[in-house]
Amino acid sequence: MAIQATKARRNWLGVARLAGRLGLALGIALAMYQLVYRPQQLRWGATDAEVERAMPGDQIQPHPIFNATRAVTIQARPEQIWPWLVQIGYLRAGWYGYEWIDNEGLKSADRIIPALQHLKVGDDLPIWRANNYKVVAVEPNHYLVWESANGHDSMTLALYPLDASHTRLIWRKRDAPYLWTSPSVLIPQLFADAVDVIAIRQNMLGIQARAEGAPLEAPAVTYTELALWMAAFLSFLVAETGLVVRRDWVRPGLSVWATGLITIGLLLVKPPLWVDGLSTVGVLAGLWGIYRPATRRVIPGTEKHTPGVTGREEVEQK
Repeated sequence: MAIQATKARRNWLGVARLAGRLGLALGIALAMYQLVYRPQQLRWGATDAEVERAMPGDQIQPHPIFNATRAVTIQARPEQIWPWLVQIGYLRAGWYGYEWIDNEGLKSADRIIPALQHLKVGDDLPIWRANNYKVVAVEPNHYLVWESANGHDSMTLALYPLDASHTRLIWRKRDAPYLWTSPSVLIPQLFADAVDVIAIRQNMLGIQARAEGAPLEAPAVTYTELALWMAAFLSFLVAETGLVVRRDWVRPGLSVWATGLITIGLLLVKPPLWVDGLSTVGVLAGLWGIYRPATRRVIPGTEKHTPGVTGREEVEQK
């Protein structure tokens, strides 16, 4: 009985330890997301004044859970940028971003399409498969406002001149509510909450390049960058797993913070591709250094030899 009680106690301690480590890993991930990543990704490129500014379409969702305002400066006048905004959309001119993800692999337009220049209130804007927004406001050379089919979400693209040759493009998205009782709806909502900035930023930079007449980014660069970010994020998940399952916690805990912050930095800063590459390789090398199989160091003169067993077999047995 005593032996059984001891085993049961050890099992419960093991379960409690695992639960505690799992809670710690999830707590660190949540803290980094809510305190570091999310506040910055919701306002990528935007100033305090732009975040606080009232914009057309805000009234559609006055109490948003997801309230994002992103901005970029374009070296062009509003009337030069406007045609690129009017024709935007899934299977229209495209989103000027990750075409293999958001436009069925079809190349986004690199020219103005006259047939798509007559957007008006009441028109549908295809966001993606079976997901249409409706145009609710159009002010040429100033703003476009779309509303989701359920009337809960809004998206606004607005142009604000800075001077005779520079314009700020502001992209605001306001969503709510999150349907916590419907996993089939909630999971896409949470996924969009996390990665929306990556897509929207690429869309905005695509508009910027086209309006300025600058060379477009090569697809090989675009998708290599995305793959490196995914590799960095996967390294964070590996570090999280190590924190849960390994006996020690100091090095796994440090690796979680390091990989998490590096991944966040790459996503938010969008550095040159070579920086992405070096950072990701460094993260993977660091994880290998922490989690590689331990080797026993043998002091010369202290080896023990078993008769009939080769040196290689002895090492494998150890």
